[in-house]
Amino acid sequence: MRRLADSAGTAEKLRQALLSCLNEMEYCEVTITELSKRAGINRTTFYLFFGSKEELFKETCRSLVGRWFQRFFDLNIARETDGEKELFGELLAWIAQRRSALTRILNVRTEPFDGFFLFADEIERNMAAQDILKAENEMRQKKYDLFIKIYSVSLASIVKWWVEEGDGFDEDEFHSMIERLRYKGYYSVLED
Repeated sequence: MRRLADSAGTAEKLRQALLSCLNEMEYCEVTITELSKRAGINRTTFYLFFGSKEELFKETCRSLVGRWFQRFFDLNIARETDGEKELFGELLAWIAQRRSALTRILNVRTEPFDGFFLFADEIERNMAAQDILKAENEMRQKKYDLFIKIYSVSLASIVKWWVEEGDGFDEDEFHSMIERLRYKGYYSVLED
């Protein structure tokens, strides 16, 4: 049991090491040696957890999106306005703490992947996994699927905009942007 806990801890240390590196340097400058050093492990141990730097990058994106998405989803279902607004405040603080890393993540363009679309795809995957937008007929399901795709890319775009140009932008306005995107988009999908 301890070995499993140590494994989860080491994987998290590697994700944090990548974020730390991305706060200071571009993705292409990050090495496995540097990641291993920051995580307090050796290179061989790195390869026990991740087959490559790209694999770690993808897992870090999944982890970043997953950390706040479930709470965001729970607040939406409960229609808890105060809690949702509090979450947006926490999300903005979270973005501010990781601004350099998120900017670099969202701007990575390599042969195997694109950071922005990886981020958007992970939002889409999380939304689809919630299973609330399931329709009784194929046409409506196609509309729901399209809404999820558009919403995911739009939300990733708003996050990208916020990390790159959101200085001095009001938290309430950010919340309002998300609300308009979500509700107007969702209700337009529901209309036949």
